Amino acid sequence: MASSIGAVLLTSATSFASGWTEVPGPASPKNPGIYGLASMSSSDTWAVGSSGSQGGKTLIERWDGTSWNVVPNPVSLGQLRAVTALSSADAWSVGFRDNVSARLTLVEHWDGTRWVEVPSPSIGTYDQLVGVSAVSSNDVWAVGYSISPNNAYILMHWNGTAWSLVEGPPVRDGVLSGVKALASEDIWAVGYKDYNANNNTASTFTLHWDGTVWSEIPSPNVDASNFLAAVDGTAPDDLWAVGNSGGGATIAFFHTLALHWDGTAWTVVPTPVITNSDAFTAVKVLSPRNVLAVGYSLSVGPLTQRWNGRQWRNISTPSGEEGALLFAISDSGGTTWAAGYQYLSFPDTDELFLQSTRGAKTDAAGEVNIRRK
Repeated sequence: MASSIGAVLLTSATSFASGWTEVPGPASPKNPGIYGLASMSSSDTWAVGSSGSQGGKTLIERWDGTSWNVVPNPVSLGQLRAVTALSSADAWSVGFRDNVSARLTLVEHWDGTRWVEVPSPSIGTYDQLVGVSAVSSNDVWAVGYSISPNNAYILMHWNGTAWSLVEGPPVRDGVLSGVKALASEDIWAVGYKDYNANNNTASTFTLHWDGTVWSEIPSPNVDASNFLAAVDGTAPDDLWAVGNSGGGATIAFFHTLALHWDGTAWTVVPTPVITNSDAFTAVKVLSPRNVLAVGYSLSVGPLTQRWNGRQWRNISTPSGEEGALLFAISDSGGTTWAAGYQYLSFPDTDELFLQSTRGAKTDAAGEVNIRRK
């Protein structure tokens, strides 16, 4: 989304026995929004996104264990959509840069001292990268899509020297929105295909890299419109892909969608229905019995749900944030962050950063009651 926005950051104890509470953000820039997170430790987390009117300026912030601070980056006009970190001196962020006549892929690298732009290929005149995941310093994958001159997904690889485009199987109107690198020969990318803008229909789309080629893996659909936004996992037989599904143009409703990979097939796993407009945008797998998905419910606000090994359960988020959406999640050192943005009265926005407190109480149903500061 390219609109006036305000940042939202949440953090929680990894056990989720405590809840989400508020954390102050930087006083500037104006109208920030966070789309990507990467954590190295409880005192070192990157957040990337955009700021300014219509979200037109790239934004990078860093948590030092005490506060969030804006970090200079080399590209002004554009948006950063995802970030991954191998160490405190090796991180990658991807998105797009805008110029007068085109929107092109954007890749930036952190070397421990500064962020620098790294040349990256584009396939059209309106391209963007929205996901990135790394195996090692010479094995990094980025995914995205192009909508001009043709609708097509983007697969891009860093070999330690240069970024290059990698061919995948042909599909109609494909988009890739998330990627997870488990090993050099075990990479997953997810999104959607067969998109029809006239009736808002689409099918889930999952790709797997075996070290040699990308192959499409069958994935289920539950409605006329099916969109996968993110994928995460810790083992070859335990991955989650999340997004939303709905009734296309005939029904203006959509609900969260969660797919699980057991090493053999993707299957749909039911999720709680909160309202008629719920969506997952990011997922973090901590263990087979501890998975957190975040997103939004348009009439309620930020949405967080947890898989406990048996079922997905809703986790309450602070009240009074109906205009807030979550788009990213990360975890390290026992702290889990979620991030996004909130709308106020257009075009005015306000920042919101939230942090966990171990004083929050868990009710008998296993849901978390949130306490505002």
